[in-house]
Amino acid sequence: MTKLALHRCFLLVAVPALASAAESISGPVAGYVVDSSPAQLRAILGVPGAFGFSDPLSLPAGITRVRLAPGQDFALVECGTGAPGILFLKDGAVDRLAPIDGALTSADWVAFSPSAGSAILFSASANRLQVLSGLPDAPRVTIDLDAAMLPEQPRLGAVSDDGSLLLVASEVAVYRVPREGAAQVVLSAGAILSLAVLRNGTDVAVADPTTGSVQLVRNAASAPVARVLASGLDGIGEIFPAWDGQSLFVALPGAGAVASIDLVSGEVESLSSSVTPVGLIPLRNHDTFLISAKPRQPGWVFYRDGAAGRVVFIPAAESAAREIPTKGRTR
Repeated sequence: MTKLALHRCFLLVAVPALASAAESISGPVAGYVVDSSPAQLRAILGVPGAFGFSDPLSLPAGITRVRLAPGQDFALVECGTGAPGILFLKDGAVDRLAPIDGALTSADWVAFSPSAGSAILFSASANRLQVLSGLPDAPRVTIDLDAAMLPEQPRLGAVSDDGSLLLVASEVAVYRVPREGAAQVVLSAGAILSLAVLRNGTDVAVADPTTGSVQLVRNAASAPVARVLASGLDGIGEIFPAWDGQSLFVALPGAGAVASIDLVSGEVESLSSSVTPVGLIPLRNHDTFLISAKPRQPGWVFYRDGAAGRVVFIPAAESAAREIPTKGRTR
């Protein structure tokens, strides 16, 4: 082994804790998962080796899309033509819903920062890109751009937790988008599958499937310097920074594994998985990810246990399909 309608939905929320008594949950909540259609939300209950999906949680009427914040107890939600908002979750149930003034009603994709303090919203129909900061308790639109100002229509993006560093990517290029002035290329690649601002808020990691490599851009906000961090990662998928900020997790669907890459040395530690990791969706515990959740089938969770990686399954829920977002964003 190598190393490795305005505020319509909010008027329906008169009190917190919308879940019924039947949905009251005791015990640990590992995270949440979004059903693909219609908009549904389930909690993942229990501990590794004894996980289970809850029944669908009761959502406020009018919600049409739910995008979970990575590793957190809240989600960004759309309410048809009404104002979007933040859905707060607590103890495996819906707690309350709060509007976000001025945010895009609908977004084609959303990308959260590593700790979900900020998020990017992009709408092709509105031709706008926004950054929300102060999540979840004090949400505000801190950047609102006409997307026509960008060199290309962005396919995905990444943002720092404080919202100061904003990057978007086309098929083959990553651009830094300043608050004023033109976007600047920080990296060109054969293809760009996933990107993430690291936890230091200044560096960026990019997954290139054409070369099976992860490239690292240091000081992306000021004087970017790019280098190949690791290569030979055939079938590379999603990337996500580890909680300690010292390494990067990489899904390797082609190899049926999850890898950990040291951000200084580039040393790769391969952590084999018993199932193909479709994505890396952070759950509430550090370095714990939902890696697969197919319709009417069990879900699978990967977590780091010391120097090893562990994979445990979640028995299939009785109904509804679950969706793993891909390409570094939530659709």
